Amino acid sequence: MRYVVVREDVQVQAAEGGGAGERACEPSLRRKVLHGVARLAPALTGRLLAQRYLSPASHLDPAHVARNGARLIPLGPDRAVLRFAASGTTEHSAARVLLIPGHDGHARQFLRLVRDLRRAGAAVDLLILPGHLHPARTLCSLEDIVPAIRHCTRDCGPYDAIGAHCVGARSLLFALGEGLECPRIAFISTPVELPKLIRLGGTQYGLDGPALARFESGVARLCGRYDPAADWRPVARARQGETLVVHARHDYAAPVADARAFAAAIPGAELEVFEQGDHNTILNLATASRRLAGFLAGS
Repeated sequence: MRYVVVREDVQVQAAEGGGAGERACEPSLRRKVLHGVARLAPALTGRLLAQRYLSPASHLDPAHVARNGARLIPLGPDRAVLRFAASGTTEHSAARVLLIPGHDGHARQFLRLVRDLRRAGAAVDLLILPGHLHPARTLCSLEDIVPAIRHCTRDCGPYDAIGAHCVGARSLLFALGEGLECPRIAFISTPVELPKLIRLGGTQYGLDGPALARFESGVARLCGRYDPAADWRPVARARQGETLVVHARHDYAAPVADARAFAAAIPGAELEVFEQGDHNTILNLATASRRLAGFLAGS
């Protein structure tokens, strides 16, 4: 394993939906009410919040697709591919790259990386996961994401490279364990120890004690056959092909120590840790995006 630490002397803005300042705010009235309900009915509260946690809050508006030079290709009623043609090269000679977001990720998170990939001569498919094609909040758990990855690679592949972020990256490990193959894979902000991320989600709701335990078990139940606590090491050790693990040192959702252990378990993997950015904003970090684009495009 090759280990690289990268610094970038640029201030990075916090991602949408909850910077450190927001998390430090005093509890709102809604949060106080939630605490009261959790004490009175921990099982019901945990179960309902588990459902909400796995239901994306954002969706892709098809009317905005063309603005970014993309085509929306349906893959059934609940999933699709956002396709970006390569720039400055023929479609036949372009490397084909699949990008996989996290369970609550949005296509706009990847626009910098898409731009850098196209500049590197790659054609890009961005997988739109279940629950992200309409404003209604519906489930997007491991039980939904892993089959979506398999469906996309079967019907739209083969791909020369795959880049996956957060829960999408952890889901990709399940797909690899089921036989998916790809020559080059980049794992970005990967929560290999997924129960830690789930617990963090519960504590961000303000849960503790029995309500938190019910939340954690509820999320695991909704993931169906894909146990969040499943051991990732056998799949990592069996990985064949080029592998890049990209992580921010200050990732609040997936500790960098876990990324080091993950990269160390994959034969020949490269690990790059960035001093700036965090779990989500690393996708908008210029140096990280260029590194990912160069690797995924094979340039």
